[in-house]
Amino acid sequence: MATTPPLAQRIAGLVLLGLTIGLIRYGLEFTHSQHTMWFGVYYVMPIAMLVIGLRGSWGDIRWPQLLGSMAVMCLFVWGIPNSLAYTTGQFLGWQHGRFYNGGTTDPEHTRAAPIAATTLGKLGFGLMQGLLTSVAGTIWCTVWGSLLIWVPARLRRRSLSPRANG
Repeated sequence: MATTPPLAQRIAGLVLLGLTIGLIRYGLEFTHSQHTMWFGVYYVMPIAMLVIGLRGSWGDIRWPQLLGSMAVMCLFVWGIPNSLAYTTGQFLGWQHGRFYNGGTTDPEHTRAAPIAATTLGKLGFGLMQGLLTSVAGTIWCTVWGSLLIWVPARLRRRSLSPRANG
């Protein structure tokens, strides 16, 4: 079975893919905000992980390594673009799509923090939203990564072990 590549090598493709999608989505927020939901890493990452799992690109990865890989990758893929987008949304007063905050008049449709009154508040809310989406992305990617990367690696290891073939 192939050895597990170093962290940077494991996540480089996922980070590049995720940042590309994040930047496309960020650009659309300014011009075509109604189309931003078409571009989401939540949709694409499981497909990319399926490819990694089918190829066995991460080798015989242990589950704690998978969790660490997903956490670091999500800091880049969710944390950076969302911190940028939500901070921009705070300063520009965006109330569309994922930036909507209905306050007490529409709490069930609220998706983001309210627009803060101060510069520090705007920065704080934007960065906090990036952190929270990183946590959500880590959970999402760990579940999918476990199913699509780690389980296939375990199955390959069992099928290649001398005891299984003996």
